[in-house]
Amino acid sequence: MGSGGDEASRTVPPLALGGTREELPYVKETVLKKRKENADWALRNRERKAAKRQRIRAENKVVVKRPEELVAAFRSKERDFLRMRTRLKVRKQPNAEALSSKLIFAIRIPGSVDLHPHIRKVLRKLRLTKVLTGVFLKATELTLKRLLMVEPFVTYGYPNLKNVKELIYKKGRGFLDKEPFPLTSNDLIEKALGDHGIICLEDLVHEIATVGPHFRNASNFLMPFRLKCPERRLQMKKKPYKDGGDSGDRGDKINELIEKLN
Repeated sequence: MGSGGDEASRTVPPLALGGTREELPYVKETVLKKRKENADWALRNRERKAAKRQRIRAENKVVVKRPEELVAAFRSKERDFLRMRTRLKVRKQPNAEALSSKLIFAIRIPGSVDLHPHIRKVLRKLRLTKVLTGVFLKATELTLKRLLMVEPFVTYGYPNLKNVKELIYKKGRGFLDKEPFPLTSNDLIEKALGDHGIICLEDLVHEIATVGPHFRNASNFLMPFRLKCPERRLQMKKKPYKDGGDSGDRGDKINELIEKLN
């Protein structure tokens, strides 16, 4: 009786049409891992979108301000705009051809959130709309002029190859079909930048570090890097780095800051 029950409880593979045992389909381990990565990424993407919707709702809440606060905010924005115009007139802009490096890494530092519309527009063109985000830029006359216009709100300098590689490997995220994704697959990189000869992560690092012919496509493909808050918070004073503040041109010293924020 016991032996009959054991035989009944055994799992017998079904028979195929030819009378042979049907084998289960074989799936490679790499394919299973890729499926799991895609599922995890889709879950994180849904959570990100839900958090973004929640943040937009919170930002759109009506906040009643006192007249004194409105007047103070207006004066501060106008003062920033006038100082920007003065900087453009007084400060001599460096020649882009004479710079030691063609690659610039710019970081949006903590400071005023309620900005003058013109300054906000320049920051948007630089893709530095959020505090403690960074982008790679090509050193051109136009880029240097824009950085000078928004100097109190950004700090920038010339990153070395080590920091370029670590930023892209550790915090790099790309855009594909208007959707962000982590740089964990060379297939997605090739799909987005394959037309420009960039098919893997190493090609992307090389194109950014050397400011290659397709630098603009590569830099626009990368989302602004989200940097962590340092142990010593950056000062909120609109004071140049050379005068003891945190804003403006740091030159090669930007590498020390990148290591703290990466």
